[in-house]
Amino acid sequence: MSKELALETNDYVANALKNAQESTGHQRAWCVREPKKWALVAQHITQQPCTVEEFRRKHKITKNFYYDVKTELMADPECQLIRNAWAAEISSVMFEGLDTHRKILNKFGDGVESGAIEVDENVMFKSGKSLQALNDIHGKLTGNNVQKHVVEHIVSQEEYESKADELKAKIAAAKEAKKVESEIIEVD
Repeated sequence: MSKELALETNDYVANALKNAQESTGHQRAWCVREPKKWALVAQHITQQPCTVEEFRRKHKITKNFYYDVKTELMADPECQLIRNAWAAEISSVMFEGLDTHRKILNKFGDGVESGAIEVDENVMFKSGKSLQALNDIHGKLTGNNVQKHVVEHIVSQEEYESKADELKAKIAAAKEAKKVESEIIEVD
């Protein structure tokens, strides 16, 4: 890695640590309790110089700590480039997996047609689960599995003030009615 990129990464990690510390509402967060360790993990996440397991063993970092830091880091809006790099890597693995899956399906189909593979409930279940997994992956990649709920209730200042005046009038009327009820009228 170039020195310039290393400096940018260090600056990014320092800013991400600062943002994480500011956004946490308590002192129990890892970014507050162990900031140096948090920054070390964040740097590994951004640079990936070795595998996660190798890094964790070398620095005696628990799985929970590592993935908690990763969650905080990925929530940072400035982390878009890292997320894009991860998406590209996952896409590459997915395409490789799809090629392998096609080969398996072709051999499986040939075996079913020739009678070498007997289709029973177990085979049907596994085939269905495989199709379901592919459908889920497709939904995640295309964004079809995302549900958005937009709830808007916009009140203008005039509406707010008129509603407040209306409520004040009702309260005043209720108090007046209570006064009238509490007055005792004597009739001779």
